[in-house]
Amino acid sequence: MPIIVNIKTKTQEKKVCDFLKQHAIDFQTIVEEEQAPYRTGTKKTLTAKEKKILKGLDQSVDFVNKYKKGKTKTKSLNQLLNEL
Repeated sequence: MPIIVNIKTKTQEKKVCDFLKQHAIDFQTIVEEEQAPYRTGTKKTLTAKEKKILKGLDQSVDFVNKYKKGKTKTKSLNQLLNEL
């Protein structure tokens, strides 16, 4: 019948292993990986160019959502080319 021992530090692990070896007890060690710490990057201020791009993306997403709901109509190809 196996017994599971949760060890928190390396010194505890060493002491338990030494104890088991002295008493001729067979054992296995299973190491579980610790979770990587979650780090968030520092927030930087956006440049004017980045803000313009994000605004354009917001408008595009808004247009697509309205189009799906049937609240807006698409532009003709000539109108689109004139805007460019």
